[in-house]
Amino acid sequence: MKISIIAFIAILIVTLSCNRQQNKYDIGSYYEKEAQDTLMANIITYIYKVPRGADPKRKHDLEYRSLYVKQLESFKFIKYHIDLEDSTHFFYLIRPARNVSGFKRGVLGKFKVDDSLNLLDFEEIANTPMISEKEILENGEYLWNDLMHFGNVDRYFLNKKYIEFPDERSRYDKNTHQWTYEK
Repeated sequence: MKISIIAFIAILIVTLSCNRQQNKYDIGSYYEKEAQDTLMANIITYIYKVPRGADPKRKHDLEYRSLYVKQLESFKFIKYHIDLEDSTHFFYLIRPARNVSGFKRGVLGKFKVDDSLNLLDFEEIANTPMISEKEILENGEYLWNDLMHFGNVDRYFLNKKYIEFPDERSRYDKNTHQWTYEK
């Protein structure tokens, strides 16, 4: 009887630690649904196309907010982490991509927030090619693990299976918040 109780406790401890490890990068560990939606709408404003009717120079203005909120269901957080040392938020998400195959993109990025969840120091780190959601999840594990361990995804630079942007010609401009091409 003592052995079965000890075995049960051991299995319980292993199961709980596995669940904790799985949820370690779940945005739900940090924010309730309403705050998650606020953050996602803010991220969409930076990473996605400017909606029809919005002035690109004023895309962050409140009058256009509802256009980004309408896009929420097309985006999904996969991984999320807040670095406790410097309060940098890291994310990996799935976003729509324009193509006939229905493929999507994975996006890695980082930012800081103010008290109202406005994004500060926003930067896209990398975009996957347009691939199936299954591949985004699989490849994203490798990218995310490198980002969390090394602070970058440099090992995958120029590996088109994992990263489409940046590449040898493009880079992310933190001032304009756009991918730019070097000539």
